[in-house]
Amino acid sequence: MARPREFDEERVLSAALQVFWARGYDATSVDDLTARMGIRKASLYNTFGDKRALFTRALTAYQRETLGWYRGLLERPGSARAAIAGLFTLLTAPPGAGMENRGCLCVNSLVELAPTDRQIARQLHRHDGQVEELFVAALRRGKRAGEFSRTLDARATARFLQNALAGLAVARKSGADSARLRDIVRVTLSVLRAPGSGPRP
Repeated sequence: MARPREFDEERVLSAALQVFWARGYDATSVDDLTARMGIRKASLYNTFGDKRALFTRALTAYQRETLGWYRGLLERPGSARAAIAGLFTLLTAPPGAGMENRGCLCVNSLVELAPTDRQIARQLHRHDGQVEELFVAALRRGKRAGEFSRTLDARATARFLQNALAGLAVARKSGADSARLRDIVRVTLSVLRAPGSGPRP
């Protein structure tokens, strides 16, 4: 008869996520993980598989939470322009007290792993596609409501906004101050042209 687990799987997975997020995949050792998770190596391997399998699980959990955050902001009732602007504005705020700025785990992992790990790259690109669809839906809703120019290309603009999010995450992680981040956001949001402003150059 198998022994019951002596730990909360979701809790230790969350702990592993924090280590990967802070250190990156390659710089994280199994010893780093077990120390933070509070479990033995045998328990890690028996429950999650190897380090890579654990990372994939942690990344999936992070993507699920992040997608829910985007959905909550972009699908809320009311102005689509305000929803998009609000999302970007939130990302100009400094990290909470006592918290380091680790950037976005998805962006960090794209830079570190996507060039050499096709499976991780596919997982990250699927997530990008889901975020893109949320932006597309918000932009189309805004066009129907008359908030944006009828000439606005929702798909291309969604891709631009998503790319801008990645750049903003890198800028935050590299230590850009709030004034710089606000300038980036202000110019980024200028692509959301108002009705009657004509086609973009």
